[in-house]
Amino acid sequence: MNSIAFYAPGARHYDNGLFQNNAHSFANISITGSECQCRCEHCRGHLLTTMLPAPEPEQLVQLGKKLLGRGCRGVLISGGACRDGSVPLEPFAGALKAMTGMGLSVVVHPGLLTEKTARLLAGANVTRVALDLIGDSDTIREVYHLPHTPADYQNSLRAARLAGLKASPHIVIGLHYGNIRGEYAALDMVAAEGAASLVLVLLNPLSNTPMQGVLPPPPERVAEVFQTARRLLPQTPLALGCARPPGLYARTVERLAVEAGFDAIAYPARETVDYVQSLGYEVVYQETCCGILP
Repeated sequence: MNSIAFYAPGARHYDNGLFQNNAHSFANISITGSECQCRCEHCRGHLLTTMLPAPEPEQLVQLGKKLLGRGCRGVLISGGACRDGSVPLEPFAGALKAMTGMGLSVVVHPGLLTEKTARLLAGANVTRVALDLIGDSDTIREVYHLPHTPADYQNSLRAARLAGLKASPHIVIGLHYGNIRGEYAALDMVAAEGAASLVLVLLNPLSNTPMQGVLPPPPERVAEVFQTARRLLPQTPLALGCARPPGLYARTVERLAVEAGFDAIAYPARETVDYVQSLGYEVVYQETCCGILP
């Protein structure tokens, strides 16, 4: 029997009538608070304001203990990027090791990953690294405001592999103002370097950003990316992550992910759950980040 995992970490309330998540099961933490030097066109730091702040290593450790006491099972550690595209994780290596030592699953979003930081994260026994992959130089420059190239992002994935980290890279479909630009090149990076899993998400334009009002890619173009991912990476677990425009668009791309043979979907609509069950799939709910797949 085919199976599919539905991920519903507690950082967002989820209740589809069949399953309700625990609000304390998973937490998103920013080690820079609301500060970000890149101010990317699609975010401008707004996503950081939804996270729990822990700008000092000892604060992170204490927050981990507090969350664990509430029944938390895992955390996403992220933060605003520096001007070189990295999240300043090096001072937090000891704190991250303390958190994994508590028994928490720790997913780290490091931005661009250097070999040095990769070794530190491996030494901290982090569960997964959620790497951004961008395959278009114009997107890197115009959206992320960084002077890098796609090769730098592939090198980031390679650094994770060489350090022995389990990488779950993320590709944002439509990142270049709703256009498909470097997504296929990013898929090629995963095919070349390998990954523990791949998470695909959709551009979800936020209010009060330069991308407010931008339309996401048409579903038929999204379907082509999904199908290419499955063809290029037949053995790699694929997940549709949590970021996507709500409503009919979300339900449409969720069905497209099922039809493309994805292994997991984050926060699926009840309509998607019913569709999967009608196909005879075995359904498993998980209250962690979909980057921890399988």
